[in-house]
Amino acid sequence: MKLRRQLLLVSLVALALPWAGCQYLRQVDAALAQGQLQALEATAAAIAARLASAPQLIAPDPLRQARPPGAQLYLNPLPQAPFVDGYGDEWRSLALKPRALLDAQRSPLAQVTLGQFGERVYLLLTVSDPTPAYHDPRTGLLSAGDTVELYTGNRHYTLPVASQGAASALWHDPRAGHYERELRLHGRWTTSPTGYQLELALPYALTGGALSIQVRDRAHSDGGAPVRAASTLPADGIPGHLVRPLADLHTELEHFVRPGLRLAVVDSEGFLLASHGQLQINDKDGEPTPWLRNWIYRKLLAQEDLSPLAVSGLPASAGADRTPWRQWFSGPLQSRIGAVSVPVITRADDVVERPLLGRVLVLQSGAVMQSVTEGAAHRLWLISCAAAATALLLLLAYASWLSWRIRKLHRAARTAVDASGKLRGDFPISRAGDELGALNRTFASLLSELDQYHQYLRTLAGKLSHELRTPLAIVRSSLDNLCEGNLDKNSRRYAERAMDGSARLSGILNSLSAASNLEASIQQAEREPFDLADFLKVMVQCYSDAHPNFRFHLDVSPGELICHGAPELLAQLLDKLVDNACSFAPAGSEIQLSAHTGREGYTLSVSNRGPLLPGGSVHKLFDSLVSVRKGGNNTGHLGLGLHIAKLIADFHRGRLRAGNRADGSGVVFCLELPAR
Repeated sequence: MKLRRQLLLVSLVALALPWAGCQYLRQVDAALAQGQLQALEATAAAIAARLASAPQLIAPDPLRQARPPGAQLYLNPLPQAPFVDGYGDEWRSLALKPRALLDAQRSPLAQVTLGQFGERVYLLLTVSDPTPAYHDPRTGLLSAGDTVELYTGNRHYTLPVASQGAASALWHDPRAGHYERELRLHGRWTTSPTGYQLELALPYALTGGALSIQVRDRAHSDGGAPVRAASTLPADGIPGHLVRPLADLHTELEHFVRPGLRLAVVDSEGFLLASHGQLQINDKDGEPTPWLRNWIYRKLLAQEDLSPLAVSGLPASAGADRTPWRQWFSGPLQSRIGAVSVPVITRADDVVERPLLGRVLVLQSGAVMQSVTEGAAHRLWLISCAAAATALLLLLAYASWLSWRIRKLHRAARTAVDASGKLRGDFPISRAGDELGALNRTFASLLSELDQYHQYLRTLAGKLSHELRTPLAIVRSSLDNLCEGNLDKNSRRYAERAMDGSARLSGILNSLSAASNLEASIQQAEREPFDLADFLKVMVQCYSDAHPNFRFHLDVSPGELICHGAPELLAQLLDKLVDNACSFAPAGSEIQLSAHTGREGYTLSVSNRGPLLPGGSVHKLFDSLVSVRKGGNNTGHLGLGLHIAKLIADFHRGRLRAGNRADGSGVVFCLELPAR
């Protein structure tokens, strides 16, 4: 993996900044939410204390506290009078919570919803009865089939169930001794998919402030005993009270109301007695927070899933619990609603357990606190993104600069030595004080030492040749004088061997001296234009005369091959290649020379049959003092011929390379020369 990509991956650590900011905002949001609930609880406690000191505000009828739970029915305030037609369309639009009526097996038999508009009470009763037994007038019985019975403060009404039409309420007049119809009570029967339905209207004064409902389900319209029954009538036979909002309590709540705060008081059974104020679910500009942005902030702040608030706008958990509680709910438009409940317990008696009069509910939207948190989250997100982007750009720029310096050092190190192993001498030296600068200077120092050592090796042959000539001349003159004397057969044989060895050593020194002088003379050679084709024809004729044991074949492109160079040096190069070919080619074989025009100049080749080049040694053939001859026949071969040929090729800005023939029958050397 490249350095730039590594630094890019490391820069991803900058993404921890938004994460840490989100964690901090979550803690701040939780602290603000907790503080808001504590403030709401203080408000609810103050209202509860006020109502506990004046229990007549929340419980104007002390007798109702002694009634059994479930006996009371609640009158919902209605915005308008519903049209009594038995269908109950207006009730469904109000989305009021009905009261379930359970039979002896605790199965729902019916549900009833009551409301009040003005001085009239409205009732919608829906009964689940797949096989209703309708009233049959022919029996002469009041309760021949299913019946609905109403118990008010002073009367008991029986309403025989009919499939359709007006409802008739009958009550027994003890003075007259017969049943009479109540004309002030108006209602309509209709059938429903699950049974039948009754919509009813009656004056509130007719109830006497109390009302109970009883549904009797019979199997047949013969006046038999009911098979199922459900009722709100207590065991003592006294109907429960009708619970409705209290005007005085509503007036009292006005002293505690604040903008965006909703106050509510419920009794011990959860019936709403008074409420004041409205929830503000808008942001600070008065516009609703978009649901998508709200959802993003909730996910960003990792808020837990909240329980939905009831349709009535009050928590469904308001009831007879004597302990205070506080909780967050999910309101409209995915808003957060904080709700606090504090019980109202009278202080009238310190001996017996003080009764629970009701509960105070305080609700407030978290839009204000949420707006502060979301604004901080928005700013934090922008700042974190800007910081992360800046860090990424800076790290990317730094990685690019660092990568550029490393690539520059890599290119300089790769081109510091040419193909022949010589140092170019133009290695750049950095002045930077960091590790890369120190590495650059170390490379430069190392290459400088290698250059000095290379110069020493290049002059070593001349120094050896110069230093060894005088001792060698002394040895040879001594051997000559020794051979002139009278020697026995063995001594003369040893002296002749010494003479041969000194002759070979003299030849070696001459070769070393020639190679050293040639390297210096190559740079002094002058270039001139000449015809390469004519040059090769002359050279091939000379080689044919000099090597009669081999056949030479020349293949050149037609026309003139004008080349700009030193013919004497090229002749010396060809001498080395041809001499090398004759050394390895079998006697009587053909040595091929060719010259062809290429894309950028000319290509000369010398090819011969014979042993192939050993693997792994091709790149060493042109080094100084390297020979790959086998069989021990290395007499006089110091490995300088191909090295000199390489020097001449470099002088002509050419390229000399070696390889095996395509058919594997021998070796070919190619010289690529530029035309100019």
